[in-house]
Amino acid sequence: MMLAGTAATLALGTSGRGADGPRFATPALDVHHHFLPPFYKPLAKPWLDKFATGVAAVMAWSPEASLAAMDEAAVRTAVLSISSPGVHFGDDRQAVDVARECNDYAVALGAAHPGRFQFFAALPLPDVEGAIREAERALALNGARGVGMLSNYGGRYLGEPQFKPLFDWLNRRGAVVYVHPTDAPCCAGLVPGVATPLIEFPVDTARTIASLLWSGTLSANPNIRFIFSHGGGALPMVAERVIAMGFVDPALAAKVPEGAPAALSRLYVDTASVTGKPAMAALTAWLPADHILYGTDFPWGTLAASRQALARLGLPDQQLAAIERGNAAALLGLSSLG
Repeated sequence: MMLAGTAATLALGTSGRGADGPRFATPALDVHHHFLPPFYKPLAKPWLDKFATGVAAVMAWSPEASLAAMDEAAVRTAVLSISSPGVHFGDDRQAVDVARECNDYAVALGAAHPGRFQFFAALPLPDVEGAIREAERALALNGARGVGMLSNYGGRYLGEPQFKPLFDWLNRRGAVVYVHPTDAPCCAGLVPGVATPLIEFPVDTARTIASLLWSGTLSANPNIRFIFSHGGGALPMVAERVIAMGFVDPALAAKVPEGAPAALSRLYVDTASVTGKPAMAALTAWLPADHILYGTDFPWGTLAASRQALARLGLPDQQLAAIERGNAAALLGLSSLG
Protein backbone atom coordinates (compact mmCIF):
# COMPACT_ATOMS: atom_id res chain seq x y z
CA MET A 1 0.00 0.00 0.00
CA MET A 2 1.24 3.48 -0.79
CA LEU A 3 0.16 6.66 0.93
CA ALA A 4 -0.15 9.82 -1.12
CA GLY A 5 2.87 12.03 -0.62
CA THR A 6 3.40 15.75 -0.33
CA ALA A 7 4.48 16.10 -3.94
CA ALA A 8 1.22 14.59 -5.18
CA THR A 9 -0.76 16.86 -2.91
CA LEU A 10 0.99 19.98 -4.18
CA ALA A 11 0.53 18.93 -7.81
CA LEU A 12 -3.13 18.00 -7.51
CA GLY A 13 -4.41 20.35 -4.82
CA THR A 14 -7.95 19.81 -3.63
CA SER A 15 -9.43 19.19 -7.09
CA GLY A 16 -7.62 15.96 -7.90
CA ARG A 17 -6.29 17.49 -11.11
CA GLY A 18 -2.69 17.79 -12.15
CA ALA A 19 -0.70 18.03 -15.34
CA ASP A 20 0.76 14.56 -14.95
CA GLY A 21 -1.55 12.98 -12.39
CA PRO A 22 -5.03 11.51 -12.38
CA ARG A 23 -7.97 13.76 -13.23
CA PHE A 24 -11.34 13.37 -11.61
CA ALA A 25 -14.32 15.36 -12.82
CA THR A 26 -16.36 15.37 -9.63
CA PRO A 27 -15.65 15.25 -5.87
CA ALA A 28 -16.15 11.87 -4.21
CA LEU A 29 -17.39 10.72 -0.81
CA ASP A 30 -15.51 7.83 0.82
CA VAL A 31 -17.66 5.78 3.24
CA HIS A 32 -14.92 3.26 4.10
CA HIS A 33 -12.03 5.26 5.53
CA HIS A 34 -10.29 4.18 8.71
CA PHE A 35 -8.52 6.22 11.35
CA LEU A 36 -6.12 5.21 14.10
CA PRO A 37 -5.87 7.81 16.87
CA PRO A 38 -2.49 7.90 18.64
CA PHE A 39 -3.88 6.32 21.82
CA TYR A 40 -5.49 3.52 19.77
CA LYS A 41 -2.42 2.38 17.84
CA PRO A 42 -0.66 0.50 20.68
CA LEU A 43 -3.92 -1.28 21.53
CA ALA A 44 -4.48 -2.47 17.97
CA LYS A 45 -0.88 -3.28 17.03
CA PRO A 46 -0.71 -6.82 18.50
CA TRP A 47 -3.71 -7.85 16.41
CA LEU A 48 -2.35 -6.09 13.33
CA ASP A 49 1.03 -7.79 13.70
CA LYS A 50 -0.70 -11.18 13.91
CA PHE A 51 -3.22 -10.88 11.10
CA ALA A 52 -2.75 -7.85 8.86
CA THR A 53 -0.53 -6.79 5.99
CA GLY A 54 1.11 -3.41 5.46
CA VAL A 55 1.22 -2.78 9.21
CA ALA A 56 3.97 -0.16 9.11
CA ALA A 57 2.04 2.02 6.67
CA VAL A 58 -1.17 1.57 8.63
CA MET A 59 0.52 2.49 11.90
CA ALA A 60 1.83 5.63 10.20
CA TRP A 61 -1.74 6.91 9.74
CA SER A 62 -2.28 10.56 10.53
CA PRO A 63 -4.95 13.12 9.65
CA GLU A 64 -2.45 14.66 7.25
CA ALA A 65 -2.01 11.32 5.47
CA SER A 66 -5.77 11.02 5.02
CA LEU A 67 -6.09 14.57 3.73
CA ALA A 68 -3.21 14.14 1.29
CA ALA A 69 -4.73 10.97 -0.14
CA MET A 70 -8.15 12.59 -0.27
CA ASP A 71 -6.81 15.64 -2.10
CA GLU A 72 -4.98 13.47 -4.63
CA ALA A 73 -8.21 11.63 -5.44
CA ALA A 74 -10.58 14.62 -5.21
CA VAL A 75 -12.35 13.01 -2.27
CA ARG A 76 -14.13 15.88 -0.59
CA THR A 77 -15.39 13.96 2.47
CA ALA A 78 -14.41 10.75 4.23
CA VAL A 79 -16.59 8.94 6.76
CA LEU A 80 -14.18 7.64 9.38
CA SER A 81 -14.51 4.31 11.16
CA ILE A 82 -12.48 2.07 13.41
CA SER A 83 -11.44 -1.11 11.63
CA SER A 84 -10.72 -4.54 13.06
CA PRO A 85 -9.88 -5.33 15.87
CA GLY A 86 -12.41 -2.75 17.09
CA VAL A 87 -12.25 -1.19 20.55
CA HIS A 88 -12.81 -4.14 22.89
CA PHE A 89 -9.59 -5.70 24.15
CA GLY A 90 -11.03 -7.93 26.86
CA ASP A 91 -12.33 -5.41 29.39
CA ASP A 92 -15.78 -3.83 29.15
CA ARG A 93 -14.87 -0.69 31.08
CA GLN A 94 -11.78 -0.08 28.97
CA ALA A 95 -13.81 -0.66 25.80
CA VAL A 96 -16.33 2.01 26.80
CA ASP A 97 -13.50 4.46 27.38
CA VAL A 98 -11.74 3.62 24.10
CA ALA A 99 -14.96 3.94 22.10
CA ARG A 100 -15.70 7.30 23.68
CA GLU A 101 -12.18 8.58 23.05
CA CYS A 102 -12.25 7.43 19.41
CA ASN A 103 -15.58 9.11 18.79
CA ASP A 104 -14.50 12.34 20.46
CA TYR A 105 -11.28 12.28 18.42
CA ALA A 106 -13.35 11.97 15.22
CA VAL A 107 -15.47 14.96 16.27
CA ALA A 108 -12.32 17.00 16.84
CA LEU A 109 -10.98 16.05 13.39
CA GLY A 110 -14.22 17.17 11.82
CA ALA A 111 -14.08 20.49 13.64
CA ALA A 112 -10.46 21.06 12.63
CA HIS A 113 -11.16 20.28 8.96
CA PRO A 114 -14.72 21.44 8.15
CA GLY A 115 -16.46 19.36 5.56
CA ARG A 116 -13.69 16.78 5.27
CA PHE A 117 -14.45 14.24 8.00
CA GLN A 118 -17.63 12.61 9.27
CA PHE A 119 -17.69 9.32 11.21
CA PHE A 120 -19.43 6.10 12.14
CA ALA A 121 -19.39 5.87 15.92
CA ALA A 122 -17.34 3.12 17.53
CA LEU A 123 -19.28 0.95 19.98
CA PRO A 124 -17.83 -1.10 22.87
CA LEU A 125 -19.34 -4.39 21.68
CA PRO A 126 -19.92 -7.13 22.73
CA ASP A 127 -21.01 -5.08 25.76
CA VAL A 128 -24.55 -4.39 24.51
CA GLU A 129 -25.63 -2.13 27.36
CA GLY A 130 -22.45 -0.09 27.01
CA ALA A 131 -22.96 0.04 23.23
CA ILE A 132 -26.47 1.46 23.61
CA ARG A 133 -25.24 4.12 26.03
CA GLU A 134 -22.38 5.14 23.75
CA ALA A 135 -24.59 5.08 20.65
CA GLU A 136 -27.04 7.44 22.36
CA ARG A 137 -24.21 9.79 23.30
CA ALA A 138 -22.25 9.57 20.06
CA LEU A 139 -25.11 9.91 17.60
CA ALA A 140 -25.80 13.35 19.06
CA LEU A 141 -22.24 14.50 18.24
CA ASN A 142 -21.35 16.66 15.27
CA GLY A 143 -20.38 14.52 12.30
CA ALA A 144 -21.88 11.23 13.51
CA ARG A 145 -23.58 9.53 10.55
CA GLY A 146 -24.31 6.15 12.11
CA VAL A 147 -22.57 3.47 14.12
CA GLY A 148 -19.86 1.01 13.21
CA MET A 149 -19.78 -2.69 14.07
CA LEU A 150 -17.62 -5.70 13.32
CA SER A 151 -18.91 -8.83 11.61
CA ASN A 152 -18.48 -10.95 14.72
CA TYR A 153 -17.45 -10.62 18.34
CA GLY A 154 -15.56 -13.64 19.58
CA GLY A 155 -17.38 -15.81 17.05
CA ARG A 156 -20.81 -14.41 17.87
CA TYR A 157 -22.49 -13.06 14.75
CA LEU A 158 -24.75 -10.04 14.60
CA GLY A 159 -28.01 -11.94 14.30
CA GLU A 160 -27.52 -13.70 17.63
CA PRO A 161 -30.04 -12.94 20.40
CA GLN A 162 -27.61 -11.06 22.63
CA PHE A 163 -27.48 -8.18 20.10
CA LYS A 164 -31.26 -7.83 19.78
CA PRO A 165 -31.66 -4.98 22.32
CA LEU A 166 -29.09 -2.90 20.43
CA PHE A 167 -30.76 -3.44 17.07
CA ASP A 168 -34.16 -2.68 18.57
CA TRP A 169 -32.76 0.63 19.83
CA LEU A 170 -31.08 1.46 16.52
CA ASN A 171 -34.23 0.59 14.60
CA ARG A 172 -36.24 3.06 16.65
CA ARG A 173 -33.65 5.69 15.74
CA GLY A 174 -33.62 4.79 12.04
CA ALA A 175 -29.85 4.54 12.29
CA VAL A 176 -27.23 3.67 9.70
CA VAL A 177 -25.13 0.65 10.73
CA TYR A 178 -21.76 0.23 9.01
CA VAL A 179 -20.40 -3.33 9.29
CA HIS A 180 -16.72 -4.12 8.79
CA PRO A 181 -15.36 -7.68 8.84
CA THR A 182 -12.91 -9.11 11.30
CA ASP A 183 -11.22 -12.46 11.90
CA ALA A 184 -13.29 -15.43 13.00
CA PRO A 185 -11.92 -17.64 15.80
CA CYS A 186 -12.44 -20.69 13.60
CA CYS A 187 -10.49 -19.58 10.61
CA ALA A 188 -7.39 -17.46 11.21
CA GLY A 189 -4.20 -18.43 9.40
CA LEU A 190 -5.66 -21.39 7.52
CA VAL A 191 -3.63 -20.83 4.35
CA PRO A 192 0.11 -20.42 4.98
CA GLY A 193 1.48 -17.24 3.47
CA VAL A 194 -1.94 -15.67 2.93
CA ALA A 195 -2.94 -12.96 5.39
CA THR A 196 -6.20 -13.80 7.14
CA PRO A 197 -8.11 -10.68 6.02
CA LEU A 198 -7.60 -11.34 2.31
CA ILE A 199 -9.93 -14.35 2.18
CA GLU A 200 -11.58 -14.60 5.58
CA PHE A 201 -12.87 -11.03 5.77
CA PRO A 202 -15.15 -11.36 2.72
CA VAL A 203 -16.35 -14.74 3.98
CA ASP A 204 -17.03 -13.37 7.45
CA THR A 205 -19.11 -10.56 5.98
CA ALA A 206 -21.25 -13.17 4.23
CA ARG A 207 -21.57 -15.08 7.48
CA THR A 208 -22.87 -12.10 9.40
CA ILE A 209 -25.30 -11.13 6.63
CA ALA A 210 -26.67 -14.68 6.70
CA SER A 211 -26.94 -14.43 10.49
CA LEU A 212 -28.85 -11.16 10.28
CA LEU A 213 -31.11 -12.54 7.56
CA TRP A 214 -32.12 -15.89 9.04
CA SER A 215 -32.35 -14.68 12.60
CA GLY A 216 -35.05 -12.32 11.35
CA THR A 217 -33.03 -9.27 12.40
CA LEU A 218 -33.20 -7.63 8.97
CA SER A 219 -36.96 -8.13 8.76
CA ALA A 220 -37.60 -7.03 12.35
CA ASN A 221 -35.60 -3.81 11.92
CA PRO A 222 -36.61 -2.29 8.59
CA ASN A 223 -35.62 1.22 9.69
CA ILE A 224 -31.93 0.34 10.01
CA ARG A 225 -29.87 1.05 6.89
CA PHE A 226 -27.04 -1.51 6.82
CA ILE A 227 -23.82 -0.84 4.87
CA PHE A 228 -21.43 -3.76 4.38
CA SER A 229 -17.77 -3.43 3.45
CA HIS A 230 -16.11 -4.83 0.36
CA GLY A 231 -19.25 -5.21 -1.72
CA GLY A 232 -20.90 -7.43 0.85
CA GLY A 233 -17.93 -9.78 0.83
CA ALA A 234 -18.65 -13.24 -0.57
CA LEU A 235 -22.41 -12.79 -0.30
CA PRO A 236 -23.08 -11.94 -3.99
CA MET A 237 -21.44 -15.21 -5.04
CA VAL A 238 -23.18 -17.38 -2.43
CA ALA A 239 -26.54 -15.60 -2.28
CA GLU A 240 -28.38 -18.50 -3.95
CA ARG A 241 -27.03 -20.90 -1.35
CA VAL A 242 -27.90 -18.57 1.53
CA ILE A 243 -31.40 -17.97 0.18
CA ALA A 244 -31.90 -21.73 -0.21
CA MET A 245 -31.99 -22.09 3.58
CA GLY A 246 -35.51 -20.68 3.46
CA PHE A 247 -36.63 -23.63 1.38
CA VAL A 248 -34.75 -26.13 3.53
CA ASP A 249 -36.11 -24.85 6.86
CA PRO A 250 -39.63 -23.37 6.87
CA ALA A 251 -39.07 -22.10 10.43
CA LEU A 252 -36.33 -19.84 9.13
CA ALA A 253 -38.45 -18.68 6.22
CA ALA A 254 -41.15 -17.60 8.67
CA LYS A 255 -38.67 -15.11 10.18
CA VAL A 256 -38.32 -13.34 6.81
CA PRO A 257 -41.91 -12.78 5.71
CA GLU A 258 -40.98 -10.51 2.79
CA GLY A 259 -38.67 -13.23 1.43
CA ALA A 260 -34.91 -13.46 1.54
CA PRO A 261 -34.24 -11.79 -1.84
CA ALA A 262 -36.28 -8.74 -0.83
CA ALA A 263 -34.59 -8.50 2.57
CA LEU A 264 -31.12 -8.73 1.03
CA SER A 265 -31.93 -6.15 -1.63
CA ARG A 266 -32.33 -3.49 1.07
CA LEU A 267 -28.65 -3.69 2.05
CA TYR A 268 -26.00 -1.18 0.99
CA VAL A 269 -22.38 -2.03 0.15
CA ASP A 270 -19.16 -0.15 -0.53
CA THR A 271 -16.73 -0.64 -3.39
CA ALA A 272 -13.51 -1.18 -1.42
CA SER A 273 -11.49 -3.90 -3.23
CA VAL A 274 -14.42 -4.74 -5.56
CA THR A 275 -13.80 -2.33 -8.43
CA GLY A 276 -13.23 -4.95 -11.13
CA LYS A 277 -15.81 -5.74 -13.81
CA PRO A 278 -16.86 -9.17 -12.46
CA ALA A 279 -17.38 -7.79 -8.95
CA MET A 280 -19.31 -4.76 -10.15
CA ALA A 281 -21.48 -6.95 -12.38
CA ALA A 282 -22.38 -9.03 -9.33
CA LEU A 283 -23.23 -5.96 -7.27
CA THR A 284 -25.39 -4.33 -9.93
CA ALA A 285 -27.23 -7.60 -10.53
CA TRP A 286 -27.96 -7.98 -6.81
CA LEU A 287 -28.68 -4.47 -5.54
CA PRO A 288 -30.59 -1.37 -6.60
CA ALA A 289 -28.34 1.13 -8.35
CA ASP A 290 -28.46 3.58 -5.44
CA HIS A 291 -27.24 1.02 -2.89
CA ILE A 292 -23.61 0.94 -4.11
CA LEU A 293 -21.31 3.43 -2.37
CA TYR A 294 -17.71 4.44 -2.97
CA GLY A 295 -15.29 3.16 -0.33
CA THR A 296 -11.52 2.77 -0.22
CA ASP A 297 -10.43 0.98 2.98
CA PHE A 298 -7.77 3.65 3.57
CA PRO A 299 -5.05 3.33 4.87
CA TRP A 300 -5.07 -0.27 3.62
CA GLY A 301 -6.51 0.82 0.29
CA THR A 302 -5.62 3.76 -1.93
CA LEU A 303 -8.06 6.45 -2.96
CA ALA A 304 -6.80 7.58 -6.36
CA ALA A 305 -6.26 4.02 -7.57
CA SER A 306 -9.78 3.04 -6.57
CA ARG A 307 -11.30 5.97 -8.49
CA GLN A 308 -9.19 5.11 -11.51
CA ALA A 309 -10.39 1.50 -11.31
CA LEU A 310 -14.01 2.62 -11.20
CA ALA A 311 -13.42 4.91 -14.18
CA ARG A 312 -12.06 1.97 -16.19
CA LEU A 313 -15.36 0.11 -15.80
CA GLY A 314 -16.89 2.35 -18.44
CA LEU A 315 -20.05 3.02 -16.45
CA PRO A 316 -22.39 5.77 -17.64
CA ASP A 317 -21.35 9.12 -16.16
CA GLN A 318 -24.53 9.43 -14.10
CA GLN A 319 -24.11 5.96 -12.59
CA LEU A 320 -20.45 6.55 -11.77
CA ALA A 321 -21.21 9.90 -10.13
CA ALA A 322 -23.93 8.26 -8.05
CA ILE A 323 -21.56 5.56 -6.83
CA GLU A 324 -18.74 7.98 -6.09
CA ARG A 325 -20.85 10.50 -4.24
CA GLY A 326 -24.58 10.83 -4.84
CA ASN A 327 -25.76 7.57 -3.31
CA ALA A 328 -23.85 8.02 -0.06
CA ALA A 329 -24.68 11.73 0.17
CA ALA A 330 -28.39 10.92 0.00
CA LEU A 331 -28.18 8.01 2.45
CA LEU A 332 -26.10 9.88 5.04
CA GLY A 333 -27.59 13.33 4.61
CA LEU A 334 -24.36 14.83 3.30
CA SER A 335 -25.56 16.56 0.14
CA SER A 336 -25.12 19.96 1.78
CA LEU A 337 -21.36 19.46 2.14
CA GLY A 338 -20.83 19.99 -1.58
